[in-house]
Amino acid sequence: MVSQAATAVTTFLFNRIMMKLLGENGVAAITIIIYTQFLLSALYIGFSMGVAPVISYNYGKQDEKQLKNIFSICMQFIIFVSVTVFAVAFILGSPLVSIFANKGTPVYEIARNGFLIFPFSFLFCGMNIFTSATFTALSNGKLSVILSFLRTFGLITVLLLTLPNLLGVTGVWLAVPIAELITVVVALVFLHRNREKYHYTKKEDFHAVRRLIKKPLCGGKIIMRQNRIQAAKRRF
Repeated sequence: MVSQAATAVTTFLFNRIMMKLLGENGVAAITIIIYTQFLLSALYIGFSMGVAPVISYNYGKQDEKQLKNIFSICMQFIIFVSVTVFAVAFILGSPLVSIFANKGTPVYEIARNGFLIFPFSFLFCGMNIFTSATFTALSNGKLSVILSFLRTFGLITVLLLTLPNLLGVTGVWLAVPIAELITVVVALVFLHRNREKYHYTKKEDFHAVRRLIKKPLCGGKIIMRQNRIQAAKRRF
């Protein structure tokens, strides 16, 4: 519910900022990326909604062994799918954009450049969606709402109002990945602090997620450096 309520506001902000920076072509490009995000995120949402009743059942049954096994399997699945979806979005960004815009058009070029940065959000949003659903299944709506609010409204709004002023269009593309990254850190803190209360996790699950977070950081720095070089070349 939080995610749905925030969609209208964040979409308005995206459109307004892109209209200011790049005009109608910018709005069309961000619309393509938002639609693609909804499409690829559906896998995380469907999985999380499907597994939540199973987690809730075993928690209510106080079957800690089964709860840990289910949670471990879910974490491994989320990590695998996150890496897979990121790779698909990053590698096949151009074909995905070409479905909505013809190659060589300004809209195509803007959206294709966005797909060099935006897919990093898929590495983290799956974990955030699953963690939020898990706390809902464990009857901890407070933590679930906090995570949903951070990733869908709070952080994105703040980042959209600040990053474009500093980085231009690159700031728009970075808003969602950074929001998801910060949220996944908060999610891991919540999971770690509540592991003794709910008895759902194994130590190796957290180690796997930490490795997932560290890997894309270097890649993001390289892409930002390449964008700066390209911008400098255009000036000359």
